[in-house]
Amino acid sequence: MGLQEIVMLAGGAVALLATIIEVTPIKINPWKWLAKQVGHAINGEVIAKVDKLDKNFESLQTDVKSLRTDFEVESATTCRTRIMRFGDEIRHGTRHSKEHFDQILLDISEYEQYCSGHPKFKNNVAVATIDKIKRTYQDCLDKDSFL
Repeated sequence: MGLQEIVMLAGGAVALLATIIEVTPIKINPWKWLAKQVGHAINGEVIAKVDKLDKNFESLQTDVKSLRTDFEVESATTCRTRIMRFGDEIRHGTRHSKEHFDQILLDISEYEQYCSGHPKFKNNVAVATIDKIKRTYQDCLDKDSFL
């Protein structure tokens, strides 16, 4: 047996042992480590781009949450505007159909739900008008006096 054969045999034995050895609780797996290093070397650019995309995605999520909040405030404000207009029409003697009342009652429900979940939202301007609309609706139901 020559020196070259001994070296090849020893190298094979070391490779075999490196593949088999796994000490509990310390796991030694040099092939996994080597594969990981090669993978990082090959995919370094892709990994960097994915990390950048993750950061951009987090920023985008924050922007979406902000837009959702803005939309909810705008929606509540629009409901309040319709409620106030409807209340003014009632005060001026304008009669409405049951369908108009049903629609404004949906707006009132949406508006009140938003206000209950957002106590800092300014709501005092619509409370009396909402009460007036509900009383007028009940009166129209009792008397069957819708338009």
